[in-house]
Amino acid sequence: MTVVSITHGDDLDGLTCGALLTKLFNAEVILANYDTIEDALKSVPESTDQLYITDINLRDALICHLNKIAEKTKIIIIDHHPMTQTFKVEMREKGVEVMHDTRDCASALVYNIFRSRLEHDAARIAAYAAISDMFEDGPIASIILDHMDRKFVQHEAFILTHALGCEQSSEFKYQVIKDLSVYAYPHRIKNANELAYKQLEKIVKIKDIIPIKAIKLGRLAYMECNDDLSTGEVANIIMDTLGLDVGLCYKISDGMANISLRGERRLIEHLGEIAFKLADNCGGFGGGHNRAAGAKIPENTLKQFIQDLSEELKPWVPFP
Repeated sequence: MTVVSITHGDDLDGLTCGALLTKLFNAEVILANYDTIEDALKSVPESTDQLYITDINLRDALICHLNKIAEKTKIIIIDHHPMTQTFKVEMREKGVEVMHDTRDCASALVYNIFRSRLEHDAARIAAYAAISDMFEDGPIASIILDHMDRKFVQHEAFILTHALGCEQSSEFKYQVIKDLSVYAYPHRIKNANELAYKQLEKIVKIKDIIPIKAIKLGRLAYMECNDDLSTGEVANIIMDTLGLDVGLCYKISDGMANISLRGERRLIEHLGEIAFKLADNCGGFGGGHNRAAGAKIPENTLKQFIQDLSEELKPWVPFP
């Protein structure tokens, strides 16, 4: 049986999904993100028996591409991003299996579905993804972590998280998938420790310039990112450095603004829902989780997006 896995290639959760499916089915893994998902769908061989799509925020605009694939291939979607009811209904009517739960990371969902066919060590790599994706409190992940040395697992997860922040080459990502599929410890993955250290040094340097470059607007602060750090990481560092509720970082490319949003742990608003709404208003697309979200919009609407986001973040009194 030919199995293909399309998974999010920009973070540990997506790579771990690919590793678990490699372990289970020797799947051919195709890495994608929100810019490349259409091309990834078009690249699926017609001879594919099963297509797994994991950790990708699938939007309604992709339904036509998925319907075409579903005519010849069994599609299984396992995801934790917000998903419209329209999307779910249309997919299931086409025979697509949709396994969706926003409370856990995608890797925890994959692990839980196939746990009877996986070894005990599979839970450990699912835990890495949950920690990296800030879903360690999910109903599946929390039970997994209750039976582990939390400090050890956290340290291993962050080694790989920071290493991937530093090195985004396909070669390194596929090496991570291969090594995790045989349950390798992250600190033993080639170059992971050195890359993680390099990334931490980058973070310290960006923290030094945030007070100068970031612009505060109510409960959020924002800045442009032109270096090799990811916008998501910089958004987190903005929030951390300035002590605000939300950090926003963006990059401009080909007339489009690629935006990442990160929120503090007790944020009462849902950044994914806000990003979806505001990006749609701007003629782009967006979405994500309650504390981590993103959007891609025309560059000339960026100012309005930021202003509207600030207005969505109403003043509130935090817990002491």
